[in-house]
Amino acid sequence: MLLLALIACEGDVIDPALRGRPIELSAEIAGMRTRVTNSTWEKGDAIGVYMIPSGGSLSASVLRDNVKYSTTGNSSFTPANEKEQIIFPFDGSDVDFIGYHPYRDNISNHSYPVNVSNQSSQSQIDLLYSNNTQGLNDKNPHVGMQFTHQLTKVVLNIEPGQSVNLSELSVIISNANTEATFDLATGMLSSPSKQGDIPFRMGNGGTSAEAILLPQSNLSAVKLWFVIGDEIEVYSFPLGEVLEINAFQPGTKYTYNVTLFAQETTIAAEGSITPWVEGPTASVTANRTGDTPPVVKGSKKAPFTVAEAQASVGQPQVWVEGYIVGSFKGTSINSFVPEATATSATSLALADTQNETDKEKVIPVELPAGAVRKALNLKDNPANFNKKVKIKGNIDSYYSAMGLKGAKEYEFID
Repeated sequence: MLLLALIACEGDVIDPALRGRPIELSAEIAGMRTRVTNSTWEKGDAIGVYMIPSGGSLSASVLRDNVKYSTTGNSSFTPANEKEQIIFPFDGSDVDFIGYHPYRDNISNHSYPVNVSNQSSQSQIDLLYSNNTQGLNDKNPHVGMQFTHQLTKVVLNIEPGQSVNLSELSVIISNANTEATFDLATGMLSSPSKQGDIPFRMGNGGTSAEAILLPQSNLSAVKLWFVIGDEIEVYSFPLGEVLEINAFQPGTKYTYNVTLFAQETTIAAEGSITPWVEGPTASVTANRTGDTPPVVKGSKKAPFTVAEAQASVGQPQVWVEGYIVGSFKGTSINSFVPEATATSATSLALADTQNETDKEKVIPVELPAGAVRKALNLKDNPANFNKKVKIKGNIDSYYSAMGLKGAKEYEFID
């Protein structure tokens, strides 16, 4: 006590809420204890953790706010920054914990934005929530958090029929909920703010597909589309015709076993629900269609423009189209050089129009070592200047601006 008094006399303010024993955090996922990758936690998974007075509310009083904890792949979590670790209150008072996954740096008013329109990194859209850990203090530092799935998982097991080549298959769900917000204080999802078309993540040479979706109470307008190649063959069936499965509930996994045939009656599908939450089983039959399937923005067929990429808040594994109009001499957008010659091969500038000189109208494109850099960079390929190209990568902050990182595929456009 004397030491604390001396420290206080020297001008340091002692916050009782931040003095005490560090928490020892573990986290489990309720139900199957499986994620989209059919394992528990993945290495590098990060959660956001809040500590509040026991019986209090997240909106009224917070002792620790959105502290990042991460794991190496097991149930044990440690602070991403040791200086920010959560400490029990020095006075021994009880506290509650609230957590969520995946972690975000900036959350306004405890409102977590949910967007499932891009499925390329499903672990980063699999929203998990925990508010079960209550009434703890420093006498027992172990904080065991149990997380529950807040969204819906849909899995397709696809079997080819006669003369159907699945290697070029893509699957799209249309009229699905794409955006909403999740209230971390109440644990409630808002009504959807947007609907649209969502491409499934394909696997195993087209024999499987999966998506993490927002819950949806009415499936009457929702369709699944199966597209072979560049619309060589198109199949679809309306989910609203399956009476046994008339909604997508949170925390529930829906599995459809689908067979594609080359005849007019083209899809025979059997649907079942397995844990996350057990549910009913249904069988459906669908017909071949001549309707035009939906086109998903950011796909190879409908790439983002440079202006659309600039307006994005970030999108993984999407296509962006534009003209190669220069490079960068430094590591910021201000070092843009609108010339065919370049001093570096690691990046290029993309614009919606040829001969663009305004740095505000270009995005920087990162060219990792390999085939894409070898083919596109202006240092070795000055003839690429003003050529139109579409590039696949991650729309993200780059060179102090919104750019395209990790370019992994490209295609020149005549």
